[in-house]
Amino acid sequence: MNDELRQWLAEHGEVRDAREAEEPHEEPVSGKCTICEARQAKYRCLKCGAAVCPSCYWVLLGLCDRCISPEVRKRIREARKDYGIDRIK
Repeated sequence: MNDELRQWLAEHGEVRDAREAEEPHEEPVSGKCTICEARQAKYRCLKCGAAVCPSCYWVLLGLCDRCISPEVRKRIREARKDYGIDRIK
């Protein structure tokens, strides 16, 4: 840490992540997936807040199967063909 950074920290105090200050901590995800109702939920959809399993969640987008738009779904499926990626259900 350089001197300028030490001085700035001394003047401004502790630096917190802006997301922590704005968003309350959500409760942990538990129970069955609200979409397939067969697997254990592991993620929470960023749009609707549903607790979903890995098979019903698009990790790169942070969205569940219900919230992803048909256009995006189509583009991702086409990209999978190009890269040989299969979705596990």
